[in-house]
Amino acid sequence: MKIQSISTCSGWFFCCKGARGEDIVLKVAAWGIRESGEVVGLIAAANAVTGDNIPRLTEPPAGIKGIYLPEEKLTHGQKVKAALR
Repeated sequence: MKIQSISTCSGWFFCCKGARGEDIVLKVAAWGIRESGEVVGLIAAANAVTGDNIPRLTEPPAGIKGIYLPEEKLTHGQKVKAALR
């Protein structure tokens, strides 16, 4: 479903577990509102580029179970991971 509008945000992260159980912490750059009214976090992903190789924001990959957390709710380990990106 298409994103209808976006709004910038700060201090929010998408957190999930990797294949080996390691923490993956991605900064949410903006909130996207779908045509249905659903709100999703938009992240900068390494392989998310336009046809002209211009970076773009994308939703977390489908099928990955994760949670959006404000920075103050991150664990120490998650904060370390976030700082590495």
